[in-house]
Amino acid sequence: MNAWWSASVCINRTLGGQQSEPLCSRVYRQPPSLWRSAFMVLMDRLFFEKAHCQNIHLRWRDRRGA
Repeated sequence: MNAWWSASVCINRTLGGQQSEPLCSRVYRQPPSLWRSAFMVLMDRLFFEKAHCQNIHLRWRDRRGA
């Protein structure tokens, strides 16, 4: 787990309780909306990665064995 992943988990815990899911994964699972789309575009640009939130969600899901 790198520093970005750890920070994302901390932010998610602050916003949503004791879940250890990264924030990008949590946002990816939400129903389509303007704020969700804006967040996902921003993360793609911030991390220079196409489909960043989806990739994080898939990594988190695989990591927890779901």
